[in-house]
This record gives sequence, C-alpha cells and structure tokens, in this order.
Amino acid sequence: MYTEDKEKISKAIKACPLFSGLQKNELEEIIGIADLRHIEGGQLIFSEGDTAGYFYIVASGKVRIYKLSSSGREQTLMTPQPGASIAEAALFADGAYPAYAEAQSDAELVSIEKNRFLELLKSRPRLALNMIALLSQRLKNFARKIEQLSLMGVVPRLAEYIVQNSGSKSEFKLEISKGDLASLLGTVPETLSRAFAKLKAGGYIFESGNIISINDLEGLREIAASYD
Repeated sequence: MYTEDKEKISKAIKACPLFSGLQKNELEEIIGIADLRHIEGGQLIFSEGDTAGYFYIVASGKVRIYKLSSSGREQTLMTPQPGASIAEAALFADGAYPAYAEAQSDAELVSIEKNRFLELLKSRPRLALNMIALLSQRLKNFARKIEQLSLMGVVPRLAEYIVQNSGSKSEFKLEISKGDLASLLGTVPETLSRAFAKLKAGGYIFESGNIISINDLEGLREIAASYD
C-alpha cells in the first residue's frame, strides 16, 4: 500500500464516528484491513440488491445514497460527508445493499471487507457498541424523514435542513446542488425554489450563490417545528 493511501485511510478512519473511543492498536487493526478506492464522478459504488461484500467510509469527494421508485423517480436518502460511513447495516440481515450509492464527484472511499470486519467485531466490544449506536441514530434519522415526508410541508423541511446544517452559525455553504437538495427533501426543484423564496421574503435567510446567510435562526426553528 502506498504511504499516501495509508495516510488517507488513517485520517478517514480516525474521523469516522464508528471508530471513536478505540485504542491506537485497535485503530491500527482496522487500518490494516482497509483499502482505498478511487471512484470517478458519476460512477455507481453499489446498486440496490447487490451482495454487500464491503462497507465504506468517505475519505474525500461527494457521494449520494438514493432509492429508485417503480416509476424511476430518485429519492435521495443521504449525502454523506468525508468521515461518514455508509452501508454498515448491509453487513447484517440479508447481506444486500438496500439502496444505490453514486459518486457525484471524483471521490476516494475507504473500503473494508465484510468478513474481515465481522471477525474483528467479535473481539472488540467497543466497536460493537459504536456500531449499535450509529445504526440506532441512522434509524432515528430515517424515522424523522418518514415523518417529514408524510406530515410536513416543503417550507418546514427546508427550514429544518438549514437549521441542522448551519450548526447555529450565521451562514453556511450548501454543499449539494439544488436538484439534489430537492430530492433529499422529497420534492421537485420548482417547489424547492418557491420554499426558498418564501424564507427569503420573510427575512429569514439571504442567498448569495451557494452561501446561505441566516438572519433569523429562531424564526427558522419555529417554522421547522410546524407542519405547514
């Protein structure tokens, strides 16, 4: 393994919440069973129904996880950032990937082979607990997404997204396209544009390119807590 690749693997693994709290020797074991994959923008990483032989950690680049409806409509589930792990749950149950994963830009992914990881999991209780916590949080997030799509209007969904991704700062950079954001929020670009217009007209936000400035964070929180 090239030294540069190993450094990238080490950095991604140490940034991943799944491996938080592990001892140095435990991290070295995980680094030892990991590889770095270079993926071109637009390339599928895996497809729904494929046998799950690996799970991944995003080292760099943009990745999108999505489902396809019977009519061919795409529903974005996640846009994991560097340091995030994907497809961990697919290592269990029926062992198939439950969705599609695509690189939206040239990306680097740390890949960890299923059987080697499960063998390591048997002797590392801290790692097992981290896995349970991560999957529980992921389940909670998806339950919230179902609630949003079932009950909330697009404006509250957008307000909640801005609140969550701003980290309480006065501005943040929108890292995904408006089309991908629309899919993530379960709507279409035209409806999303109208939702942005309403928040701007109300004085809650201001846009400059892909930078969103927040003028009224508490107001956004109130909108996000509503369903209309």
